[in-house]
Amino acid sequence: MGRQAEHTTTVATGERVGYSLTDRPGGYRVRFVGPGGKRVERATGCDRKGDARAAAEAVVAAAYRPADAEAADATWAAALADLDATADLRPDSIRGYRIAIVAMRRVFPELTGPAGVTPALAHRFPGKCLAAHYTRGNASDAPRFKRSPTTVNTYLRSLKSLWGRKHWGRPGGFVAANPWAEVAYLNAPRGKRVRVPDEEAVTAFFDWLEARHPGWALPRLFVTVKMLAGCRTLDLCKTLTADLSADGLTLSAEATKTREARRVPLPADVLAEVRAVAGPVWLWGRAAAECREYRPGTSDGHAGGYSPKSWGHTVQNLFREFNKGRPAAGRLRPHDLRARAITLVAAATQSVDATAQAMGVDAQTARHYLDAKKAFDGSAILRAAQEALRRTPGPRG
Repeated sequence: MGRQAEHTTTVATGERVGYSLTDRPGGYRVRFVGPGGKRVERATGCDRKGDARAAAEAVVAAAYRPADAEAADATWAAALADLDATADLRPDSIRGYRIAIVAMRRVFPELTGPAGVTPALAHRFPGKCLAAHYTRGNASDAPRFKRSPTTVNTYLRSLKSLWGRKHWGRPGGFVAANPWAEVAYLNAPRGKRVRVPDEEAVTAFFDWLEARHPGWALPRLFVTVKMLAGCRTLDLCKTLTADLSADGLTLSAEATKTREARRVPLPADVLAEVRAVAGPVWLWGRAAAECREYRPGTSDGHAGGYSPKSWGHTVQNLFREFNKGRPAAGRLRPHDLRARAITLVAAATQSVDATAQAMGVDAQTARHYLDAKKAFDGSAILRAAQEALRRTPGPRG
């Protein structure tokens, strides 16, 4: 590996294998020499080094798992270690798969591994998961909640993918067939989960933020950049100071969910403010110290330094505090700003395809967030097309 490994672990063959951990944007990655003598680097799916070390040992163990191991005997631990070792799978994707597995194992606790899921059990899962209650705490009197059909469908979509040929159903994988393939999704509302907020709500939020934390520029500037970029909150939280350019900000492929870099031009005054608050490594790295100054008493997720997830949670909590007690029409969610950006860009381009290109999404995603009534003036379009619409065919011959 060019240098001595930081840690060692014993694999199934009894061999001691050395590995090292590297902190990268998106979480720690483990580096080791694989069974064939080639250097390997895999994601651990963890942001903290203590958690990453345990996950790294599972990744190494999965890489050295004997090729002739019976899939039917594979345990959940081995299957999940294999999932964690999947090349180029984002930590957020791994977390989503794991959440679906937890939900499924709570419904069928007797299962010891992925091969135990039969088509009959798979068809029973959506109904049983929907009927089951869950709590958000361990107290005996913790409130109990019911899952929505949309949540169950999200789990089911992950399970269909996990048992597919890309993951556990690949040749030599953990299962011989996909028991989830024919399981139907539950009927769920098809309405949009996001909406374009009223401009009065946007203005009220910035006024509230100044009154709630006077003099704290970081969250105001973060939300301003988010409005201009129309990006996801966590994507922006993961940006580095090095991503700043002479005229804007680049959302790197490592930070975005689409795994494609996207350049966002910024107004000169906003860019100057961003440069003034930029941290030495992370763009929003000052949040680690400023959260303790402006929001004392809250859970400190930046104990080991700046954490993109913790800063994202702080931003979410600010919006949640703003919405408390406000009427539904006057509320504002971070993701609503994405719909606002896409709709306003569509109003400027008058084209879904051009909007998708500018916002770094595909046309289907742009349509999901777009409020067509606000972006396109139907009456004006019809007036412009009146001459073409009123024409009649000329006389024959």
